[in-house]
Amino acid sequence: MLLAPIPVFSWTWTPFQASVWEPFQLFPEHFDVYGLRCNFVYGSNQTVTGLDAGLINGTIGRQAGAQAGLMNMSDDFLGIGAGLVNYANRLYGIQAGLVNTAKDASTGFQVAGLMNLADHVTGIQAHFGVLGNGAVMVNGAQMVFLAGYNLTDDVNGLQVVMFGFNYAAQSVQGIQMALLYNYAKELNGLQIGLFNLTL
Repeated sequence: MLLAPIPVFSWTWTPFQASVWEPFQLFPEHFDVYGLRCNFVYGSNQTVTGLDAGLINGTIGRQAGAQAGLMNMSDDFLGIGAGLVNYANRLYGIQAGLVNTAKDASTGFQVAGLMNLADHVTGIQAHFGVLGNGAVMVNGAQMVFLAGYNLTDDVNGLQVVMFGFNYAAQSVQGIQMALLYNYAKELNGLQIGLFNLTL
């Protein structure tokens, strides 16, 4: 028995992580966190499932649960992210901040004070500031509640802005409502505004 090979135990996860600035953290970046991660300045791990709180929160792979910080970054995000800047390649849930970006796809809800950006939106982009919402394809709604714009190539659903304009470079299947200006290259639906244009 003493001469038998001993299996090597590979420990690559932790229920708690604390970070000052990666790599100055309790566990290395390749560890997965299932529980709580506290980032005093910047922390990075492979995946985080649970609560992620700090100034700058970074996840290489999937973040599932909640993120709260000045800046939240992940590849896949599933849950609720609240911060000044929220970035994910793919969002499944809610981003709330000044600037929200879901580079590839947003499935859920983006609410921003300055700007929401996503390639493909399935859900809602809501804006309460002075810039607006931008997407390539919207299946759902783009809404500006103060002043700003909604920009996209294609909309299946609703674009509405209080003071500003809606612009669809290709097609709208649904409704555009703006106090000032609505544009769609092709329209199958309704435009309501001071100036409405379709070609």
